[in-house]
This record gives sequence, C-alpha cells and structure tokens, in this order.
Amino acid sequence: MKRILYLLGILLVILLGAYFGWKLCCNDEVVEEAKVEIPEPPKEDPKPSISFGVLDADGNITIPVNGGVKFKKSSITFNSPVSEELDKKIDQLKEYLVSEKEKSLSITSYYTSDETNNSVFPNVGLARAISFKNYVSKKGIPTKLIDVKGELRDDLEVDEDENIKKPLKLSVGKSKDYSKLLASIIKDIEENPLVLNFETGKTKIKLNPNQRRKIVNISTYLDKVDASFCLITGHTDNTGSAKRNMYLGQERANFLKEYFTKSGILEDRLKAVSKGETEPIATNKTKAGRAKNRRSDVALNK
Repeated sequence: MKRILYLLGILLVILLGAYFGWKLCCNDEVVEEAKVEIPEPPKEDPKPSISFGVLDADGNITIPVNGGVKFKKSSITFNSPVSEELDKKIDQLKEYLVSEKEKSLSITSYYTSDETNNSVFPNVGLARAISFKNYVSKKGIPTKLIDVKGELRDDLEVDEDENIKKPLKLSVGKSKDYSKLLASIIKDIEENPLVLNFETGKTKIKLNPNQRRKIVNISTYLDKVDASFCLITGHTDNTGSAKRNMYLGQERANFLKEYFTKSGILEDRLKAVSKGETEPIATNKTKAGRAKNRRSDVALNK
C-alpha cells in the first residue's frame, strides 16, 4: 500500500512539474510583431482642365489649336473659316478673360527663314499673329488683352495643301504692364518721327528694319490705348502744279494706309491726309532737298 502511495506521489510531482513548466514556458502572452505600414507614394494630380484649354501649376493655360486655323507659307492671312472647335474655344476664352482681370492672351506665330515677307512688319510670323489677333478681337476680346509675336522655326511642316501644320501657339498668362513701353513709344515717335520718302511721282516704298520696328511700336500702341489713332500725312516737292501735288500727297498717304491695313493694322485706327507741297522740310531748289520733301509722316495721337 505504501509503495502505491509512493508511486502516486511521484506521478503527482511529475504532473505538477509538467503543468507549471508549460504555464511558465509555453503560455506566456504572445507579442505580435508590430505591423509597419509603408505609405503609398502620393499620386500626381492630373492637370486640371478647363473648357478651352489646359491649366498648368503656374496658372498658365495652353489652348490647343488642333489644326483649327490654316496659313499657307508666305501668307499673312489665314484660310477662312476657323474651325468650329477653335471658334468655340475663343468664345469661352472671352468669358474667362472678362472674369479674370489680370490675365491676357498670347499669340505666337511661327515662320521659316525662306518665307517672303510682304507685310510692314519685321517678319511674316508677327504679321500672321496680328492677323489672328484681329479675328480674336472681332470675337469680343479687347486688343489690350492680346500680345503677339513671331518666332523663327525652320522645322515647320506643311500638309499636302501647302498649309503650315502648326502655325500658332495660343496661351493665357498674367497680364503685362505696358505703361513704360507705351510712354517710350510716344517719346520715340516725337523725337524720331517715322518719315517715309518716295521717288518723284511714285507712291511705292521699301521699308528698312528700323522703319519696320517703328511700325511694330505704332501697332502695339494702337492695340493698348483706347481711342488712339495713327495719322499718315502725305507731302510732295513743288514739281508740277499745287493741285496735282495735293492729289499726289493724298495718294501716298492712302498707299501707306492700305499697306498698313493689308498687314493687319485696323483701318478704323488709321487716318490719311495730304499737305501737298505746302509743308516742305528742305529747299526745293536742290535735288537732295526735293527728295526730303517727297515723304509721308506717320504720327500717333496721345
């Protein structure tokens, strides 16, 4: 009997040891590894789009032209009509510019070095930009909110009909302050007037680079200053009758007005008058003096 009790005691000790050993070694609280969440990289926001173009992070807007306007090489006027899609975008742009007081439209027209420039401006690209500016202006966007420039690009492509594939770039950005430029234009015209000379009895003329630069400035002033106009005055020497010279002076003034108009300067901002032989700036007794008197003066009102 004692032996049995002794064995039961040993068995109880073994069981108790196993139990407490399990409690101490195998039933501790299990600490789970902390899960480290790796944040996903931020997603790039798509460029916000508006009805007529694409807005970038700097607040500038690119307006896709998508073949909506066509120019042939060496031409400063575009083939009508403008596409319905682009026409609609210009209407939407007008509403945008009305609400955004410090924004303006920039028109850049491209040209190549082998094109013929028949305009009064330094390059055919600028003349094309001015031509498209006039279309935009007729849609109701004031010219003071439109900037124009020409850009040389000899990699321009043409289609099977000889139209330039990408003749224009249209963008909208912050308006520029033109006050200093306009003041300098007036000062330059007053101190160094634009005087264009003619041969005896002729109404044709060739423009040099400086004269073309002045004409660009005149065009800019007319665009930016409401109610301004350009006065073209034709003069002659005293060769022939006074009546004929008054007529010839008017013909010269009219020629320049038409030349300016064909190049894109709006006709209603141009006035052409004649003074005939009545206001010479040199003697008519010499050949050199008569050559100076055969002229047209181009001035701006303030």
